[in-house]
Amino acid sequence: METQTSKPERTFGYWPSERCFRYKEEAMHNHAPQRSGIYEFVTFDEQQKPRVVFASLVTDATIFKALFEHWEGNREPAVQDLLKQLPNLYFSYVVDSDAQTPEDLQDLFYGIVQEDKPEVTEPADVKPTGRYSEIKVKDKSIL
Repeated sequence: METQTSKPERTFGYWPSERCFRYKEEAMHNHAPQRSGIYEFVTFDEQQKPRVVFASLVTDATIFKALFEHWEGNREPAVQDLLKQLPNLYFSYVVDSDAQTPEDLQDLFYGIVQEDKPEVTEPADVKPTGRYSEIKVKDKSIL
């Protein structure tokens, strides 16, 4: 039986969207991708420091469709509920990464959640595939 320490470590590189987009219907139509993937809800404090509120890996729909379902209240968390607490809500997404398979994408998502610690997404509920002893992520937009 293979032990946890005999598994390799992995660092996934990813490129986030060039900016966060205000969570409005117009922005979804103009900027949300028509493909599956990883997205986040973000807010900013008084010093404009970003704080990740929610993260998701959507494989059953496009990011656009998932964002719209959050907007309409058909996917949790409902954006209208979040907007009652957070007047400034934005979305961002992973534009590209070196993840090559669905398993890689799951491990990348795990790494992003462990790093960003979104408030609504429970990091302990996001599971890696178990192929690696440690998963790290590197934002390739900041080289």
